[in-house]
Amino acid sequence: MKSSTKFWLSIFTFLPIVFLVLLFIFFFTVFFENIMELEHNHGEIPIAFLQSLTWFILLIVFMAIISLGIKIYYIVHTNNNPENDTNKKVMWTLILIFTGIIGSIIYYFVEIIPLKTIK
Repeated sequence: MKSSTKFWLSIFTFLPIVFLVLLFIFFFTVFFENIMELEHNHGEIPIAFLQSLTWFILLIVFMAIISLGIKIYYIVHTNNNPENDTNKKVMWTLILIFTGIIGSIIYYFVEIIPLKTIK
């Protein structure tokens, strides 16, 4: 595997974690303040609340797309790897499906980093 491919895989593997941290920061700063403002306006929805809700949803969608994309790439990678036997393919596929972002990070460290780098 090329070193540039490993580099991009590392970025896309850890990007959902970065988005998750941004989601928490965003929720507790912008979104939470707008909810408090909503109580003061007696139920009228301010425009700032709708804008922050839109950004919050877009951040979730980007995180889901990147997480799903890297998960699909790793599942295809483990099933196309000729060094893996059937049990290892099934094990990694189930780990990647059921553990989410953590399974992708574990796969990156266990299977992608030890691969020989082609220049």
